[in-house]
Amino acid sequence: MAVGDLAKTGVQSVLGYFPETTYGTNAVTTTAIRAIEPTSIGVVTKFDTVKFDTLSRHRGFTHQAQMNKMVEGPVDTFLHPEETLDLFINAMGGNYTFTSLTSAGDHSISTGNFATTDTLTSFSLFVRKGDTHSWRITGAVVNSLKVSAAIGEPVKVTAEFVAQNSSMSAADNLQNNMSISTIAPLVYADGTYRYDATEASLTSSVAEPIQAFELEINNNLVTDEKNRQLGIRTISGRPPALRREINFKASMRFDTTTTFDRMVSNTAGAAQLVFDGTTITAEYQRRVTITMPNVRIKNTDPVVEGADSVLQSEMEFDVILSGDSATATSREIGMTWRNAVTAKR
Repeated sequence: MAVGDLAKTGVQSVLGYFPETTYGTNAVTTTAIRAIEPTSIGVVTKFDTVKFDTLSRHRGFTHQAQMNKMVEGPVDTFLHPEETLDLFINAMGGNYTFTSLTSAGDHSISTGNFATTDTLTSFSLFVRKGDTHSWRITGAVVNSLKVSAAIGEPVKVTAEFVAQNSSMSAADNLQNNMSISTIAPLVYADGTYRYDATEASLTSSVAEPIQAFELEINNNLVTDEKNRQLGIRTISGRPPALRREINFKASMRFDTTTTFDRMVSNTAGAAQLVFDGTTITAEYQRRVTITMPNVRIKNTDPVVEGADSVLQSEMEFDVILSGDSATATSREIGMTWRNAVTAKR
């Protein structure tokens, strides 16, 4: 059989993972594996190469060598109150607290720095592409995470990973140890957007109708030569995190001058996204709450696209720290997940 004879399909591909105790040391085993149901898996291994530019009697290059090894790429999935929790904790820097409830739990995620005292600072991934070939990926960290929703769609999540190393093993059958949630992911109809002057006043009474939103957390992790060393092709350790950037935008019908006035006056406000899921018990319901306590609208002026168009504002926000930046409680974004995960991750 020649290489490329078979047509393998992606439908049986799977993604499993487990938090690492030691960065870069594989943590996925038959008893330690969690699962995400992705829509696509773009994490790949690639190398920089060099072709030596030497003088010879020929015009072609005569020598080549491998240089840096990179393991990186996106994983696309849907927002799920249980399955995607770990992705958001890691994207936020790994720091969070857990409160136990009856048959439920509250996971309060604050902005962390991937410190050794934080949890969920890196993952080992198990990736099967197709029905046969498996990869072990170690030292995986979420460099950026994007969550978005629009009318008539599920809530989409894209996690852009950077990892330290990878290897391939055709003998892995860890998909047999994965457990997939029976709870459906969240959709646009589960979501609410709130805006008001302060975080404390973000109640259901200040909800404002929007048609779409996009929120991105970018950690700006260092994976170039500043986190590499002589003698190895992979990055040296957990990538240092530079300035965290939070980008938020939302689409809203333009019917009054309220959002325009907020922009012109550079009004300080607080924004929140709330997603209500299915019931856990008679007492508790699944809920994902994402809060940005200090935002400014920097763009909202509508464009008239034609006679048959509805005036629409594409609002863009600056998301900045709230409170005294010298205190540990100052933050630009925070999240609370209530779900059926009944222990700290």
